[in-house]
Amino acid sequence: MNLYSLQYIEHSFNLITYFHSILTAFIALVMIISGIFYYRNQNNPRFRSLFILVSMIGALIIAMQAGRLIDQQNSDSKTGETVQLIKKVAKDHHVSTNQIYSSSTTLADGMTLQIGKKYYTVSFNGDQSSYSLAKTNLVNQPHQVKSTDFSFGSAGGTNGEMDYWDIALKFIVGLITIVLQINLSGKGNLAPSNAIDQVQNYILGGIIGGTIYNSQITNLQFIVIMLIWSVIVFTIKFLTSQNTTLNKLINGSPQVLISNGIINVRRALKNGVTASELTFKLRTHGVNDIKDVQNATLEQNGQLTVNTYDDDSVSYPLISDGQLNLNSLKREGITEEQLNEMLQAKHTNISNVYLAQMNDHTLDIVKYPSLNRIFKIKYPSLNRIFKIKYPTQIKIFNKK
Repeated sequence: MNLYSLQYIEHSFNLITYFHSILTAFIALVMIISGIFYYRNQNNPRFRSLFILVSMIGALIIAMQAGRLIDQQNSDSKTGETVQLIKKVAKDHHVSTNQIYSSSTTLADGMTLQIGKKYYTVSFNGDQSSYSLAKTNLVNQPHQVKSTDFSFGSAGGTNGEMDYWDIALKFIVGLITIVLQINLSGKGNLAPSNAIDQVQNYILGGIIGGTIYNSQITNLQFIVIMLIWSVIVFTIKFLTSQNTTLNKLINGSPQVLISNGIINVRRALKNGVTASELTFKLRTHGVNDIKDVQNATLEQNGQLTVNTYDDDSVSYPLISDGQLNLNSLKREGITEEQLNEMLQAKHTNISNVYLAQMNDHTLDIVKYPSLNRIFKIKYPSLNRIFKIKYPTQIKIFNKK
């Protein structure tokens, strides 16, 4: 525990105020200089980006310093009350103010005073107009902070600053987690392509927003929480990629709402698509007459893929990620037996196919890389490595 001297309490906050004012003025000067550089080099985009970055950082620091100055002004008034208390106690106990130390720079019920070599607990009434002292004993020897021991980090007013650094670190952890999830999932952005992506965005935003401003959650706990959510997300992605039924249950599947100019009303209502919403999506594709639509499919992300008679037909994969798509088979009018025959003709099977779809009545397939190609190692011939020339038997017999 720290015990502060009267000299420390009287002078420390004035020094902090001066320091914050000087720092604010310096940041403002840097912003002005960067603005001058940008004004003289307006054709160079690097100076524009630098000016924006410096301005944003400067505005952040100035806002933080302004908040500290406001808190400092409030603390100065409370500090004055503490100074009066120390002087009153010194007068009542007939000791010098240099022999009195306080555990708090502001008045607080339960604060500790050291008077000479004795320690007292201070109790106040409701409006802090009167006080009483009770002798107490300390478990550990306190550290006396005098005016010569002053440092900007020990003034007792850095809680706000520590909170800012804690929030900034949590922002960085959240940003890194989002970037890793985007890159590892193979997506270019957070735009949802199915239901699980939408849920992931909601929960991820809730986790980051709920923990950043909660000081009771440490940075380590925040990292653990983000790792737990990442494990859950990628576990679901792995399971859905391995099981077609689970993938349909979680992510859904494309639903044909219009086929050959006829609307499947039951399927549209089952997917929550009203008539006004359907016609609106058709108009966004430049379609005003439903009879012009050859095929309109509601995708997993809620978008409508429209194919008119004048367009080339949209081909959906028959096999994706080594799994059979039964809906695409029905759409193409192909049975599983016919598909297996096509695959046998290409000397492969469903589990070895990364992607397969019909183009001009021809099955185009993309296979997974074979293990032989991945782990193929070319060994040099043993004869070249262990090439040893032995004398022939004829030469040996000639020597004899």
